[in-house]
Amino acid sequence: MIGGRGIGDGITIFGSNPNNQGEEGSNMNTGVSSLKPDFILNLKEKYNYPYVFIIYFEKQTKSYVIKPYSSKNNDNRILYIKLTNGYNLPLKQKEIISAGNIIFQVSPLENNVLEVVNLSKQNLSTTPKQTFDASSKKEVTIGRNKDCDFSFPNNKSFSRIQTTFEFDEENQEWVIIDGSRNKSSTNGTWVFCTHSFPVKNKMIVEVLNNRIQINEEAKEN
Repeated sequence: MIGGRGIGDGITIFGSNPNNQGEEGSNMNTGVSSLKPDFILNLKEKYNYPYVFIIYFEKQTKSYVIKPYSSKNNDNRILYIKLTNGYNLPLKQKEIISAGNIIFQVSPLENNVLEVVNLSKQNLSTTPKQTFDASSKKEVTIGRNKDCDFSFPNNKSFSRIQTTFEFDEENQEWVIIDGSRNKSSTNGTWVFCTHSFPVKNKMIVEVLNNRIQINEEAKEN
């Protein structure tokens, strides 16, 4: 992967300060001692961080991953990953998602219990916090339909089924799905990127007013 630095080291760095010359002592454990942005993002002035996120090759899994750049000056929720029918997310830890115009916190609890919390102070048309036991309910939905578990019938930012949480019996875990298995939502389901996520072909990420599509190119033998 080669970015603006012109260095084929398997790391691409996205930042917002073109005058920054890098900082010594990376804490990303990628073997790089000095980081310089490959791509400059047009961020709002108050989010003018030198480094926002990186994409790098992980030798252990032999795949590319995306990860927010972690520093004391970069702790805002500004990096989101879009879920699609080709990219569902196994729920292994607490995640913050954006569905429609509402933010939810989704947490896998003990004994295959799922907790979903509506974090918005407005648009509370349903119970703001619910738990679901996979032994009795294996599908949880958010959307405009009245029979959704979190129903927002008058909210035009939602599709009929905006987001589905489905329990995977084989792997014994909950999975986040945009829309339903049959149809994606109109506006998408976005996951706040707080940790490493595997990179999928045509993955879309968003940083404030920047939307980026990541494509994997097949190498010729």
